[in-house]
This record gives sequence, C-alpha cells and structure tokens, in this order.
Amino acid sequence: MKILITYFSQSGNTKMIAEAINNGLFTEEVDLKPINEMDPTEFGKYDLVFLGSGVYGSRIHSSVVNLMKKVTEFPTKFVYFCTHASLKLYQTPFVKVTRILEKNNCTIIGKFDCVGENKIMSLESRMQAINSIPAKERDKALKDLKLTEGRPNEDDVKNAKKFAESILQKI
Repeated sequence: MKILITYFSQSGNTKMIAEAINNGLFTEEVDLKPINEMDPTEFGKYDLVFLGSGVYGSRIHSSVVNLMKKVTEFPTKFVYFCTHASLKLYQTPFVKVTRILEKNNCTIIGKFDCVGENKIMSLESRMQAINSIPAKERDKALKDLKLTEGRPNEDDVKNAKKFAESILQKI
C-alpha cells in the first residue's frame, strides 16, 4: 500500500507527530512531505493520505485547504491529524477539507489530535492574554498553560505511532 503523510507545521509540533505516524507505518511504502512540497496532481498515486496541521484560531492552516482545493485525483481514504494549544480539541478544524473530500467520495477513516505547546506566541504574550480574561477563568487558563508545556511529549509521540498502527489494522 502506498501512503502519503503531508502536513503543515509552523512550530514543529505537527511535524513531530507526522514523523511518529511515519514510524508507525514502517511496514508500508510511505512518503512524508510538508504541505509546501506537495504537488496537487500527485495525490492520486496514493492509497491512503494522512493529512495534518496545527490548529490556528479553530481551523487548520489555509495552505492545507488551498492545496486540497487544487487536487485533481483523490485517493478514497484519508486520515486527519492535528496539534493544538488547548487541552481539548473543541472545534472541527478540518471542516473545509471534509467538504472537499465528501464531494469527491472520500472517506475519513481516522482522526488523531494532541496538545502542542504554543511555541509561536511568546510567554509574555500568552501571559498578557491570560491576564485579560476574567479572574474566575484565569486560574484555569494558567493551569492549562502549565499542562501544555513540553507537548507533544514522549507519550504523545507513542500514541501517534500506535494510532498509525491501528489505522493499518482497520484497512
């Protein structure tokens, strides 16, 4: 089976998860490519695509959506993965891509998400944002900030690898 893992990673968090997924797929023929290296005409040569991004303002990066709009031939199976700075993924960040895939009769066979420390905003900027919220919510935000430090961590990487292995068992 020919598999593509493609992703956008601004901070390196999503790249780390993409590499862990790649390690979980070691028995297969896998191409691992950042989104900016993808040619939209190449998707048709894959049996399965793992599509990943960090989550920014509740959505995946626009480069992922823009690439998917240009794809000419779609494989039938996709898997989503993402990293996010909140402790829980509250949004549906792949909503625009899902619409594109549904129009092209593709199936999403799995989703993986994990926490990733916000390495883009400085700690000072994050603290300013936290200090601007109501006091009742500030304590929780400070605790949450502490819990995201160093993520994805070793456990997250192991979980991503196991997730990839479980996808292979599904198909």
